[in-house]
Amino acid sequence: MTTTRQTEQRLGSRGGPGQRIAIIALTCATAVWGWSYITTVWLLPEMGTPSLVAVRFVLAGLIMVAIRPRAILSLGRRHTLAGLGLAFFLGSGTLLQVQGQHYIPASQSGFLVSLFVVLTPLVARVLFRTKVTKGVWAGVLVATGGLAVISFNGVALGLGSWLTLAAALSYSIQVAFLSEYSAPDKVYGLATLQILGTGVIASCWAVPSGIDLPDTPAGWGWLAYSTLMATLGMYAVQTWAQSRVSAAGAAVVLACEPLFVAVFSLLVGASLTGRTVIGGMLILVAMFLVVSADRSVPPPLADPLALPEPLTAPAGEDGPDVPGPRHP
Repeated sequence: MTTTRQTEQRLGSRGGPGQRIAIIALTCATAVWGWSYITTVWLLPEMGTPSLVAVRFVLAGLIMVAIRPRAILSLGRRHTLAGLGLAFFLGSGTLLQVQGQHYIPASQSGFLVSLFVVLTPLVARVLFRTKVTKGVWAGVLVATGGLAVISFNGVALGLGSWLTLAAALSYSIQVAFLSEYSAPDKVYGLATLQILGTGVIASCWAVPSGIDLPDTPAGWGWLAYSTLMATLGMYAVQTWAQSRVSAAGAAVVLACEPLFVAVFSLLVGASLTGRTVIGGMLILVAMFLVVSADRSVPPPLADPLALPEPLTAPAGEDGPDVPGPRHP
């Protein structure tokens, strides 16, 4: 079976203007997520983390199912498996990160989670044998340096650190899978399955202690924003964008989220430190390096979720219909 990336290369969807548009869209998604970090701070006193994660993902997933009820059914076997994997790793990463925050400071958690920028190209290389250009590798390293400048205050390895590193690895696998299996005609179904599956995982975490809902009209308004914009809208945008951007490139762009958090924090009275300015500049340089390395990424050697296709004889010739090997 021809892989998703091979199909995209024939259509010319990776590289060129399409990739730049996808990078812009992914950057806009990180901006929305950056603002949702501020709204989450306002919502937590009314809902709590388990309830907020479960409610926003379940509601977003159900709305998407209501809009297009057959989207998940039309995915097919391999994309359904990919969507379930995306939900598992996104949900697991969220739970591991939150659990780790019980043991380590927020600054340390933010730095350790940001290591997914480095882990993503390594994961893509191991799982899919995806080659990463030197320009993208440079962007990965510069972005990691920028994140370190913003959030690094020393790391003492303990239970919280290991849980948070596991969260970073889980996020990196999710990003790698999304770049590998997302395709323009599968965006809606994949996004729906990923969001709804993550909501189910989060619900298993939240239900034992009970589901809390907002107490104020403002709380309901921020919950609607988190559900419709930060979850339903932006995960759909990420799924679409990563059908055109490599996993490593996407990881660099996603590293902008802490920068947007810092910028938006200024609007609510926080101060802008020199470390944030320097780190932000490094992240912007990293994005420039990724855009400059605007080349198609070679396809993987094999698609682990594909089924073998039968070999058929050329027209006019007789030959046995036997299973053939996967395309490289």
